[in-house]
Amino acid sequence: MRVSTGMIFQRGLEAMQRQQSSLLDTQQHIAANKRVMKPSDDPVAASRAVETTQAKALNAQYGANQAAARDALGLAESTLGNIGDVLQDARVLLINAGSGTLADQDRQSIALELKAKLSQLIGLANTRDGAGGYLFSGYQEQAQPFTPTQTGAAYNGDQGRRELQVDAGRSITISENGVELFERIRQGNGTFITASQTVPLGNTGTGVISTGRTAGPVALPIDDHQITFDVTAGVTTYVVTNTATGISQPAADYVSGAAIVIGNMQVEISGVPADGDAFTLAPAQNQSVFDMLNEAVAVLDMPLSDGAARARYTEGVERSLANVDRALDRVLTVRTSMGASLRELDSLGNAVQDNALHYDEQLSELLDLDYAAALTQFAREQTALEAAQLSYQRMSTLSLFNYL
Repeated sequence: MRVSTGMIFQRGLEAMQRQQSSLLDTQQHIAANKRVMKPSDDPVAASRAVETTQAKALNAQYGANQAAARDALGLAESTLGNIGDVLQDARVLLINAGSGTLADQDRQSIALELKAKLSQLIGLANTRDGAGGYLFSGYQEQAQPFTPTQTGAAYNGDQGRRELQVDAGRSITISENGVELFERIRQGNGTFITASQTVPLGNTGTGVISTGRTAGPVALPIDDHQITFDVTAGVTTYVVTNTATGISQPAADYVSGAAIVIGNMQVEISGVPADGDAFTLAPAQNQSVFDMLNEAVAVLDMPLSDGAARARYTEGVERSLANVDRALDRVLTVRTSMGASLRELDSLGNAVQDNALHYDEQLSELLDLDYAAALTQFAREQTALEAAQLSYQRMSTLSLFNYL
């Protein structure tokens, strides 16, 4: 094979360029502290690094969502605490209103305070978050949840609950809508409600019925019942009638304060009912806490002209007090749920931090440079380049003219 001078120069140049390219590539890896800078450096490691990077980004997003959820739940939980305080203040006012020694002016003063608590409660129900949205308007964050009305407040939002995904397959509710929190409060004892008859003219005696309670499971739906009193020759008896079926129990002697049991429902009637007075039991219905407070104000404004009016006043105060207790129970339940979510977020936050550290370690193993190996390779390639340059120099000086 004939080797020309041009071939010698060309092949020597190509060899030195390859060595320079390898040396430059190694130097770039050392400068960047990366073993894999492009997929061709290690296709398998590059592919796994892409997957790990995506998982790390998703984990970081979960962390951001957890922070946002924590802020939202913290504000909502704090607001619910304030709402509970307002309802507790209203409860104290109603307890004070139950005193039999209050004058009309005292009751009116309590009614004014209760109106102020109602206004304060509506204001808290319209609390905004840090982004300007409303906490309790459901999905309609920009709609003011409640508008004051003559009877309480009207709800303008929807029944949605906003959620954030805070982990793979785990979403946390970060808000409660105004319907569930303020509108769907069960009246009375939560199962049934009691009241004096209002037709045709209402009771004329001083009998007062309690809010009642259940002594065990109550079959649903609950039928309406009526307790009717008969006073004959100074003896007072009562008859319990299921108004849905028309079936009446046998007449029983009345004892003030004694329990009257209807199935698993139990009530007490105290005072002196008049002949023909009646009291009713009916299934508890949902009612707005604002309407409940507004009714309590109306009770406090009642004129107490006689014993019958005072009896109705006492019933109204007890019923309002029971309603406020139900509202407090609802607030406490929702607040407890949010507290549990905050505790879960703390646990999930620790998991996010652990995962972030794990992904960093994986990426380091896949991509980071082994300096000892890289520097050894750099020295070897540098030696190879120097050898190629020296051999090229020697080859380029070879000529037959040196022997003439």
